Amino acid sequence: MAFSSRCMVDADWHEIKHFDPSEFAIPGNMGYEFTRWLDTLRVLAGVPMHITSSSRTHAHNAAVGGASDSAHVDVPCNAVDIGKSPTPADPNWNFARFKILDAAMQTGCVRIGFYPNGSLHLDRTEDQRPAPRLWNAVDNPAK
Repeated sequence: MAFSSRCMVDADWHEIKHFDPSEFAIPGNMGYEFTRWLDTLRVLAGVPMHITSSSRTHAHNAAVGGASDSAHVDVPCNAVDIGKSPTPADPNWNFARFKILDAAMQTGCVRIGFYPNGSLHLDRTEDQRPAPRLWNAVDNPAK
């Protein structure tokens, strides 16, 4: 069974305290359990999380060079990319990235990717794709 049993609906967003539907490209395609997990993750990490990619159409995925079997095109979608969020105290985003990764792994995320710009990919498709996996876009054979 997939991580999320269904997609988010408008009424679900009142349960999500630390994200707004406007932060997701196609909020109605986001997995319900995944979005709740992501909300919990943000609390546990205790740092800002800027979503740069979430649910994608197949056309958008191809346009951005996404993997042919990208978790971003699944419906419900159980994947996000989290963009770099530098601060004066953490200009290279190393502390915040560590906190997010630590919280993700503590809560069961076993599919994690790194992009050359420092952004992170987190997905909960371990029941559908090889897991555990840790990849770097430089050595990602899916591309």
